[in-house]
Amino acid sequence: MRKLDREPLSPEAMQFLAGRTQKVLAAPDRSEEARRLWDQKGRAFDEIRATLELMSSGHERCMYCEDSAGTDIEHFWPKATYPDKAFTWANYLLACSTCNSNHKREQFPLDAAGAPLLVDPTVEEPRDHLSLSGRTGKLVHRTPKGEKSIEVFGLARHILEKGRRDAWGALQSFLVAYDHACSHQDWMRAREVQRIICGHPFASVFGWFMDAARSPAAAMLINKHCLAVLEKYPDIQHWL
Repeated sequence: MRKLDREPLSPEAMQFLAGRTQKVLAAPDRSEEARRLWDQKGRAFDEIRATLELMSSGHERCMYCEDSAGTDIEHFWPKATYPDKAFTWANYLLACSTCNSNHKREQFPLDAAGAPLLVDPTVEEPRDHLSLSGRTGKLVHRTPKGEKSIEVFGLARHILEKGRRDAWGALQSFLVAYDHACSHQDWMRAREVQRIICGHPFASVFGWFMDAARSPAAAMLINKHCLAVLEKYPDIQHWL
């Protein structure tokens, strides 16, 4: 999971969502009305889905696990419990069916103040709440919100840990390849390597990798050639 920027919708789409929200608020049974209107969708949701896909990591990856294709328009605040947010643009994320239907479902823990105990990657930096072991691919919580996010989104799945671990190793290989291409003035290859790194499914690993490279333990976590590449090309840290 990595920080994502929420893109704007067209005025027409925002007006459509506002109209749906007004219908929900006016209904005797708001949850039932939200469900009924959600089943109808509407043409504005073509734009909504396309915008969420544009915002996501890699090739339209799930905003929670990053491993699978984002198939569902997910309500961060569940629409069954919070029907007034069912047609709120800021409440939409792109998720895979495994994260959305098999893990999160209607779970939505709150803290004592009523704030979500889950990380919304379009609102906050996930690395403030989670850290990564590149050697194991395991996420470690830094905060209660990070702990609940690992639990509710199912981020401790073995397949995800393997994917993050492989991404950590692949990133180091790509950095070496980038240095080789630049050293030989093969700018086309250098741009291709940059594109591959930025489009990798587990793009969040890049952020944790850069954190590790800046840490006092960098020499124990990352091979010295990669550290030299990062020092040689400091712009790399701003790629994502």
